[in-house]
Amino acid sequence: MTLNDTHDNCHVAPDSNMELVHVLAVFRHGDRAPIKSVVAPNLAMSEAETKFWAARVATEARRQHMDDIVRVQSTDGPIKPGGVWPNGHLTEVGVEAMTERGRAMRRRYADFLTDCRPQQHVFVCSTNYRRTVLTAQSVVHGLFPDDATTEKPMVLHIKHLAPSHTPEHHTRGLELAKLRAVKTLPHYPPLEVTVKTILGLSPNDDVNWNDRTYAVREVLDCRRAHGLAFPDGLTDEIYDAIVKHSAWEMFTFYELGGIGQEGFSDAMHQINALIHEGLMRAPQRRMTLVSAHDTTVIGLLCALQLEQVSGSVGPPYGSMLVFDIYQDKTDGSYHFVVSWDGKTLRFPSQPTTLAPISFLNTALTTCKRFHWHEEGHTVTTN
Repeated sequence: MTLNDTHDNCHVAPDSNMELVHVLAVFRHGDRAPIKSVVAPNLAMSEAETKFWAARVATEARRQHMDDIVRVQSTDGPIKPGGVWPNGHLTEVGVEAMTERGRAMRRRYADFLTDCRPQQHVFVCSTNYRRTVLTAQSVVHGLFPDDATTEKPMVLHIKHLAPSHTPEHHTRGLELAKLRAVKTLPHYPPLEVTVKTILGLSPNDDVNWNDRTYAVREVLDCRRAHGLAFPDGLTDEIYDAIVKHSAWEMFTFYELGGIGQEGFSDAMHQINALIHEGLMRAPQRRMTLVSAHDTTVIGLLCALQLEQVSGSVGPPYGSMLVFDIYQDKTDGSYHFVVSWDGKTLRFPSQPTTLAPISFLNTALTTCKRFHWHEEGHTVTTN
């Protein structure tokens, strides 16, 4: 799924009896440098490529300005770099694109945000990584260019909104996904052999399509976005196959009832709490912005059983899942519409795109809660 211009369309309520009371936007961080320098023998960052990325990550002046206008409030210690600099850091391209995302939201919700005082009416949160924090700051800068200033900065709250898995669960989940791929996807075995050969891996090595530390797909995405060469023999067709399989694996890992959903349950409870808090404080709280990762977006889609409706494609940089929440003027009940990168999605069990808020609450709270602890857990944060 590619980002499109439908975000610029003015917001229109689905029914004259429905009043928009809150907007929750969950988005993946913007364009970044690869997280790791070495993924495979033939997919490693040279000194020249390291310098290339160092020249493209957001400048210190840019980061300082964003910190001044959207200040981080955290009890979680220092913000994590998310990679050995420049690896894993947001690029200038990412900052500009996410700022434009904010501008597009401003255009779309212009009427809803009339007389909005963002310091009081908007709640901003992010996972504790420099790339997601800077992404949130960039969106706010585009959304409220005249309000978020050094004189009256906004506040960004750190929250754990990424999936968290024990190493055993993470490994087992990927093993199960591979077994299913071998059994059900005829194209998978030859693709794996081809990719191993191109990357210089041995027949006994695993291809890490989505592993948070050594993901083949994420490095290739970075290279493609910035016009850098692929390893010899890796054609556009093979790249597309890698991207497609990577998405399949992630959706399989996080599918309803799967291992991945258990590791995402705490984040789902937190997101549900943000929705509840937004409604309880409406109309004072009009909008909640959540800056996170591709796994956060995929985990939500799977929890809501929207993976098939969405096309089961991986979220690109800046991908945004938006929940427009309405109150029925006749009986006070709440309903919502969800869209992914401008495309409105309909739940398979619902007759229209407008669904009762209870459906969302149930989907986000049915999984057994899995409390987040850093030590001993793998936090998936692409």
